[in-house]
Amino acid sequence: MCDTLYSAPGGSQGSFFAKNSDRHPEEPQAICLVPSRAPAAHTASGGLSFDAADSGYSYVLSKPSWMPGGEMGVNSRGLAVGNEAVFSRFKVKKDGVLGMALLRATLASAGSAAEARDLICAFVETHDQGGNGAYKGSLVYSNSFIVSDPSEAFVVETAGRRWAWKHAGKAATISNAYSIGEDAGGMDSRSSLELETARGGKSWRSLVEDRFYLAFSKGDSRRSCTAATIAGDSHAGLDTMLKALRDHGRNRSDGRDMGAPCVHEAGFPVKSTATASLVVEYLAPRSGSGGSPAAPGAGKGAWAIVWFSGTPYPCLSLFAPIVLSDSGFIPLWTGYAYEEDSRESYASWERSRLRARKLGGALRSSDPAFLEKRDALQGRLCDEAVASYLKAPGDEALARARTTVDTMMADWDSFLDRLAGGGTPT
Repeated sequence: MCDTLYSAPGGSQGSFFAKNSDRHPEEPQAICLVPSRAPAAHTASGGLSFDAADSGYSYVLSKPSWMPGGEMGVNSRGLAVGNEAVFSRFKVKKDGVLGMALLRATLASAGSAAEARDLICAFVETHDQGGNGAYKGSLVYSNSFIVSDPSEAFVVETAGRRWAWKHAGKAATISNAYSIGEDAGGMDSRSSLELETARGGKSWRSLVEDRFYLAFSKGDSRRSCTAATIAGDSHAGLDTMLKALRDHGRNRSDGRDMGAPCVHEAGFPVKSTATASLVVEYLAPRSGSGGSPAAPGAGKGAWAIVWFSGTPYPCLSLFAPIVLSDSGFIPLWTGYAYEEDSRESYASWERSRLRARKLGGALRSSDPAFLEKRDALQGRLCDEAVASYLKAPGDEALARARTTVDTMMADWDSFLDRLAGGGTPT
């Protein structure tokens, strides 16, 4: 189970895309940087060839260890995509296409949120969704998505070979439940015709959803949590997005509540844990831009920051930065292995999972000394590393920023090791 968010508060803030990927507690997930390629007539993903052209975009992908697809990512055009499992009364196929494979193909092909929306809708109308999306056991489902770029975002929901979408506006959050009601901006012709003649209302959700699964997914509860966090801050920035991802809800302080975004080994019949987290920060309009969003091709400067955990449990994680500029992705943390299927990055994830147990799991994140250290380092990553680099980007500034980030990430790792070993936080 997962949660995906979008917020565009306006003013001095840019816009934000964020996601917690909730997977099996033992399933490693790591960030990788997929390099650019020569454009091709078809996009390959998950052993499949998609009709959409491969545009050759490089992209950041958060990838579970056993599958070729990904849970979330952002490409060099600033297109970010995150998917959710949703459960429809329209059957999916055990040998159908995984949503994670479609997500990866979309990052390779589409250059904007509108292009991604249209690609996903066209694909699901002509192909069967499904496949086993579970690390252990079996879980077969349709998919919903948030797709965003520096200018706008859309919610795209599918049900077998059916689809609907709506504009995200200033904010949108999705989880493992359908969210489009009578506010669809478009849908497949068959669903549209059925709703035109329906006596019980015009709601897409009512037409497609199998409500039996809501008792297990608790998607409405989690979506309420994330929506409330964003709505509670009219100037929502990075801190607000991280707060939303780290929320344990009101019912249980140990995080074992499927009704909250930061899940710690909860759920039935499928266990779920927040195994990876990512935030895309689209930077605010540049001076002299007339209010236009910072965007690819607008200049030589950076226009987005990708913040990633590289570890499970966002409440116990520090988010490291990757700068996205017209020259591509620039990782500021050199102590991470960004190659696809890196044994080192998956092993690092596993070490973090085992250490989290020694830390006491979610309960540790209520410790004032822990919170002070985590939030202070996160703030310094923003102010001392990223902000200073963005003011005067260049080789020397990049070297300084990387040294700063490496030092802070090493400090954080040592801090957690001391706590896990029973030491005193410093």
